[in-house]
Amino acid sequence: MPSRRVSADTLCLRIPAVRPLPVILLFPMRRTLVKWLFATYVLGSGIVWSTLILPLFPFVGRNGRYRLARLWCRAMVAMMRVITGVTCSVEGLEHLPDGPCIILSRHESTWETLSFMALFPRRISFVFKHELMNVPFFGWVLRGLDMVSLDRGSIRQAHAAVTRECADRLKKGDSVVIFPEGTRVAHDAPLKLASGGVRLACATKVPVVPVVHDAGKVWPAKGWPDRGGHIRVIVTPCLPLECQVPQELNRLAQSQMDEALAVLR
Repeated sequence: MPSRRVSADTLCLRIPAVRPLPVILLFPMRRTLVKWLFATYVLGSGIVWSTLILPLFPFVGRNGRYRLARLWCRAMVAMMRVITGVTCSVEGLEHLPDGPCIILSRHESTWETLSFMALFPRRISFVFKHELMNVPFFGWVLRGLDMVSLDRGSIRQAHAAVTRECADRLKKGDSVVIFPEGTRVAHDAPLKLASGGVRLACATKVPVVPVVHDAGKVWPAKGWPDRGGHIRVIVTPCLPLECQVPQELNRLAQSQMDEALAVLR
C-alpha cells in the first residue's frame, strides 16, 4: 500500500502559500528578528488563548478542552509557516491503527510537543514531566487536558503511576505519546531508546507505532526557529503485537526508527 503523505494544510488550517514576512528581508539581522518575532507570537498567543479558554474548562468536558487546545496548536503550525517559512508534512498515517496505540516518538525539539495535537487525527495524550504543570498558563492548560504527568522523585513509584495513568488514557481511547529518549536531542544525535514505552505496551497489550521527524534541523533542541525549512514526520509501521518481550520489542523499534531517520538525514 503506497504511503499517504499529508501536508499541514490538509490536516490543519488551509492558508495560502505565504513566504516569511517581506519586511524582515530588509534587515541584516533578519534571522534574529524572525526568531524573536515567532517566539513572541508563541508565548503571547499562548498566554492570551489560555486566559480565554481556562474559564471554559469546567463546562466543556474532557473532549471539549482538547478541541479548544488543539485550535491553538493548529494556529501555531499555520503562523510558523507565515512568520518563519517553516512547513511540515506527515507520511505514513495509514500505519496508525483504528484504536488507541502507544506512539514512540523521536524528541528533537519543542515543535513536536506543540504540533502533534494538530497533525495527528486521533486524540493523543503526552507523557510529560510533572514540573511542567507549574508553568503559568501553559501548565494550567496541561492540567485540564488530562494527560499523563511523570514525577521523577521515585523511579519505581513513577513507573507504576505512569503505567496506571497510561492504561487509563488508553481505555478512554487516547493514543499515548512517549519520548523514549527522555529528553530533547540534536537531530544528528544517535537514537538511544529507554525501554519504558515498550514495557508499557507489553503491560497494556496495545500496538506500538514508532515515529520520527527532523524538526531539530529548523527548530533546535534549545532555541527557536530562525529560518525557513520543511519538517517531515514519518509514521513507521506498527510493531508486531505477537512480540511481547520488551527487549525484542525495543530492538525492533530502534531498528525501524534508525531506518526512518536515515531517510531524513
